[in-house]
Amino acid sequence: MTARRAVAAIASLRRTPPLLILQKVLRRLPVRPFDVGKLCFLRFEGPPHVPSSMLRGRATVRRAVPADIDGLARLQDKRTTFQARFAEGDHCVVAVAGARIVGYEWFCDRPVHHESAWGYDIAIPAGTVYAYDAYIDPAYRNSGVWLRFKAYLSDWMRATGKAAVLTFVEYGNLPSYRTHVRFGFTPSETVVAVKILGLTLFKRAPADRDPVLVRLHSAG
Repeated sequence: MTARRAVAAIASLRRTPPLLILQKVLRRLPVRPFDVGKLCFLRFEGPPHVPSSMLRGRATVRRAVPADIDGLARLQDKRTTFQARFAEGDHCVVAVAGARIVGYEWFCDRPVHHESAWGYDIAIPAGTVYAYDAYIDPAYRNSGVWLRFKAYLSDWMRATGKAAVLTFVEYGNLPSYRTHVRFGFTPSETVVAVKILGLTLFKRAPADRDPVLVRLHSAG
């Protein structure tokens, strides 16, 4: 490594939050008895507004039905998970291009959603819809699919009387976090998850206590 690269690496390391450094180190270990993460929750008040002029791209968006599981599973191999979500009554929207599903997003309006990665039970306030697990084929990212999902969500919220959207972004996923903030989502709280030998502990805190998130939100 050259001196210039070493200086750049050190500068980048100094800008990286300690939690992310610890996370990266832990996830490089061959055996991981300990893991840590942070869920960054954001809210959007009212149905999202997406001007029709912003709805570009070739994909069309519609509500998914259980018969779409094959197409969803071809996009991501989570057939059992998708089947369970439909059975629980969660709502899925898909983007379709050339008769192929190229993206999806899930929504839940039950009182509690069990987050599977960490096992955290997310309370969903009355009148709120929880948006989760959005995935878009890499070839269709930055092509307007995400905005089409939000436009669909807006129509669905108006039809069902929903007043707010709740979602979360994994700490360190800065592109997604910035996209949500620029769209109008407001950070609400963070949840630190610590997993030790199969036992997971959670600690909640207001989002304004995290200086990294405060700086990102101020920057827009």
